[in-house]
Amino acid sequence: MAKTLKLGQRLRYPITISKIFKKPGDGVVKKEPILQYTFKFERMIGDPALNEERTIFENGIADWDSPTEGKIKQWRVKEGQVINNDEEFVVVEETCSHEVQYAGLCALCGKDMKQQDWATESLDTERATVSMVHDNVALTVSHNQAERAEMQLQRRLLKERKLSLVVDLDQTIIHACIEPTIGEWQQDPANPNYESVKDVRSFQLDDGPRGLASGCWYYIKMRPGLLEFLERMAEIFELHVYTMGTRAYALNIAKIVDPTQKLFGNRVISRDENGSMTAKSLQRLFPVSTNMVVVIDDRADVWPHNRPNLIKVTPYDFFKGIGDINSSFLPKREDIIAPAPVPDPKPLTPNGNTPSAPPSERETTTVKSDEENALLLLQTEEQERTLEKQLKDRPLLHLQEKLDREDEQAEKLSNKDGGDCQEVNANGHSETPSHHPRHNLLRDDDQELIFLENHLTELHQSFYEQYNARVATRNMEDITSSFVPDVGLTLNYLKSQVLKGTRIVLSGLVPLGVDVRRSEIGMHAQDFGAEIRTRVGPDVTHLVISSSRPRTQKVRQAARIPSIKIVNQNWLADSLAQWLKLDAIPYLIDIHPSDRHSQEAQEASVSPTRPRITIIQSGHRDVEKSQNDEAEDGDADDSAEEDDDNDGDEEEEMDRFDVMPRELEDGEGSPVDGINQTGWDDVDKELQEFMGSDAESDLESTMTDQSKDTDTDEPKNKKRKLTEADEDGSFEGSIGSALAKKQRIARARTTALRNVKNIGDDDAEGSGLPTPMGTGDEEEVVAEVVGEGEGESKGESKGEGEGDGDGDVDGADDGEMEDFADLEAELEAELEAEGQG
Repeated sequence: MAKTLKLGQRLRYPITISKIFKKPGDGVVKKEPILQYTFKFERMIGDPALNEERTIFENGIADWDSPTEGKIKQWRVKEGQVINNDEEFVVVEETCSHEVQYAGLCALCGKDMKQQDWATESLDTERATVSMVHDNVALTVSHNQAERAEMQLQRRLLKERKLSLVVDLDQTIIHACIEPTIGEWQQDPANPNYESVKDVRSFQLDDGPRGLASGCWYYIKMRPGLLEFLERMAEIFELHVYTMGTRAYALNIAKIVDPTQKLFGNRVISRDENGSMTAKSLQRLFPVSTNMVVVIDDRADVWPHNRPNLIKVTPYDFFKGIGDINSSFLPKREDIIAPAPVPDPKPLTPNGNTPSAPPSERETTTVKSDEENALLLLQTEEQERTLEKQLKDRPLLHLQEKLDREDEQAEKLSNKDGGDCQEVNANGHSETPSHHPRHNLLRDDDQELIFLENHLTELHQSFYEQYNARVATRNMEDITSSFVPDVGLTLNYLKSQVLKGTRIVLSGLVPLGVDVRRSEIGMHAQDFGAEIRTRVGPDVTHLVISSSRPRTQKVRQAARIPSIKIVNQNWLADSLAQWLKLDAIPYLIDIHPSDRHSQEAQEASVSPTRPRITIIQSGHRDVEKSQNDEAEDGDADDSAEEDDDNDGDEEEEMDRFDVMPRELEDGEGSPVDGINQTGWDDVDKELQEFMGSDAESDLESTMTDQSKDTDTDEPKNKKRKLTEADEDGSFEGSIGSALAKKQRIARARTTALRNVKNIGDDDAEGSGLPTPMGTGDEEEVVAEVVGEGEGESKGESKGEGEGDGDGDVDGADDGEMEDFADLEAELEAELEAEGQG
């Protein structure tokens, strides 16, 4: 193999080629001089103590020794040539290219690749840095060799009409635990879980965990239909295993799944050969091209560089609450959108999975091997503690015992309710029969592989349809990698059509402070064509919520928009698993009665004949809440309302005693929007009767009879003056008007408009009364209260002051009091003129 050599950066440039020792075709051995060059350099001479030191330039001469052996093929320099910087100068046909190495030795010639001397600037180990063998990282090849090997692999697969399929183990095709209860159930046919666990396989690890977990049995449950699935997939895919378990663990699983090595062969890679303790990479197996590689895994976050090639499967959780027993070597899981787990009296972690390494222990360290070893030791110790906890706590046993207690209670209640239904036994005594068998904790009803087989078959078919179209007129020998379609692009297109056209808001599924669009759930949904929104709006198609939190602010907002389908998280999980936008009806949630009432009130508020009342509260925060104020990260707004299955009465109490109606808090209008037209007609009638009732006489009884016109037919709205302060201490008689009279009458009645308050307002009287709803006075009074009344009220507050009980007005001087008579006369004259008109 020809190798082009460079002069290197260690020389004192510029240099001049003075002599070439070898001609093209001559042989050369390592460390042998092949040319000579000259250079100039500076040197200090003289005695610095006598201040006689000075710089002179001298000419130097040196030989350039060959770092390799072979034959000179071509010179790219000539004698007398001046070279100013590093460049290629000779081509050597090497005896050995050292492209395949094993543990620092050349696998072809056997020479030590770690040897370094003056003739080499770098180690020969850098010639072969690619590890593409499953079971041994010590065997490496050069990039050129890897490229040739992959090209040969692609040609073989194309000829066989196959693709490469990389398969994860834990919670993808199998589920594992070390709970000793499983072994006990397998020996007890009377146990309700016997049928589910009778085909569970088991093994022990020689190099397994230490401590209490040393020598423990691993129980392995294969996903339903796994063997048939793998056999059918092996016809169109070449299968590889990629797991974060140890190699001993992976090989034992492979013996169970593929005892004859017909499916996977020796194509098994574990964390021992992975090169990273936190992530997986297809470049570990296919360093040059991943155009024909597909991955199936229950986790997408461990494939940061190969998401386009990934089909994420629903985690297989047969052993309830156990999770992935190798998860301590992976980042904390945040991508599960599955139903709420079965309550665990002694869960391993708050989220139901085995604990994972803390963030400080999950950082990838590839620079120093001692850091890697320390991290691996910490994670191994953490996994051992997790396994020991599983052995001691026996969570599956406790869950089954809980089910048994529930069965016993149900049986007692049934016997009590069905006391009349008795049978006579052989002794002639009556007894109540038992019809309540024990429920089993473990269920073997998973159907994920059915959907997965359909997805892989469709992807394979689509890939080869594209390939056939590209090479229809080509010979097999002329085909290069450029003709091979990218299966990742094909996969992304197929997925993007599933939820195309949907606009989804998530509620209760993303942690607070996490960007919804960059969360695992959000990215997964976007891969399938969904558009993720952060706010509820009319164009949103689905609000996907957590089953454990059916009442959030987003739910209340969406309940007012009939076009939005409010579904639980299973709709999204099942749609992604089946690659099908499922009908939302089976997944719709039951809206809480108070939320539904808000929706009906909102719909009733659009009546075209009912006037809409706007409340203006100057000096306080605006009642209407802008959607722009809603937090974009996570489900921040959802924290305002926590779910409580027994909060019906509590919600009613809160609705009665809230300072502000819930509808106003959500920014959906005034509290009287829900009153229908019939109600408004009754209110108008009531108001008219009230305006002419004895209440008016009662209010006017405090006025002096100083009117110019005492006729009984005098208009009721004619102004009368007051001789003393009103009951509330305000003095309005001197500057009163018809408007002021109406204001006094309106204030005499309690309306929703007079009692609407903002959170934080000070209540001088400390009233604890509930906020009343509208009475009907609003329609006639609001315009005056909001418009002219606002200015008049300000005038009253400034000019009148407050009564002190003596008939005087605080804040009015004697000069102003003398002018009241003239002002009164002018107002009475105006009213009399209006009455005659």
